[in-house]
Amino acid sequence: MINSGLSILVSRAILNVAVRVVLCLFVAIPAAVALESDWAETEGGRMRLVIDPEPRADGAILGLLDIELDPGWKTYWRDPGSAGIPPTLDFSQSRGVALEAFKYPAPVRVDDGYAVWAGYTSSVRFPLQLRRTMPGAAEVKAMAFIGICEKICVPFQAELSVDLPAESLTSDRSKSMITEAMATLPEAAGQDFGLERASVADDQSRIEIVARLPAFRPGGAAPQLFVAGPEGSAFAQPVLVADEGGQAHWRVDVERLPANAGPLDPATIDAVITLGQRAMGARLMDAGPHGE
Repeated sequence: MINSGLSILVSRAILNVAVRVVLCLFVAIPAAVALESDWAETEGGRMRLVIDPEPRADGAILGLLDIELDPGWKTYWRDPGSAGIPPTLDFSQSRGVALEAFKYPAPVRVDDGYAVWAGYTSSVRFPLQLRRTMPGAAEVKAMAFIGICEKICVPFQAELSVDLPAESLTSDRSKSMITEAMATLPEAAGQDFGLERASVADDQSRIEIVARLPAFRPGGAAPQLFVAGPEGSAFAQPVLVADEGGQAHWRVDVERLPANAGPLDPATIDAVITLGQRAMGARLMDAGPHGE
């Protein structure tokens, strides 16, 4: 019995030492963290912020607005048309960090029986570019506002917050999510896919856009154009005037201009063109033979 009791005591002592060693190893190895806000939920979906705290070479910090939609629900692109709620993020209450860019995956054309608009028919992740504005710990506090639709559309607003540590950490989980989201963004204009010509009518009533299309076209695929301008502007659904000889020509009526704004500036108007699985994005001012 004495030997048995002694063996139990020795075994427990060894176990305690092993546990302490394992705990020390966990403390000594920097954690690979994913900085995420809590999910904000509503009927039809939910959303959150995800941040990769490790700065890139240029000092930027990447993140995303993660929107999960229930089956049958949809949400809007940056310019859905005359009706709809484009996604917005207000970072004014953040401390030590600022939003530099809100990026949009290529949308699809949605016909809900009441209107035709640009948006997304499944879950979507919007990449974000952030920058620290002061050293030390920071707090991302964003007011997110989107619209989601099934048979009717409802506004969805939530405050999303993430605490950023002062030290630079790495997050494989966040990196993977953000890399996947960045891959959904439209490609830059190139020799085989880009804007050939673009012009704004003298009376500001319409835009004419001609694009060169890839030589390979999936069977039955038709080119789609999406246009977005400065805040306060709105454009009608593009009309495809011609699609032949490797080029597509659209006419886009201007429905609304920003209040007290001057003439439309091609430097402030973005075009996204999709063809099958490919999508290209460019500013109207960059139209030319090689997208320059």
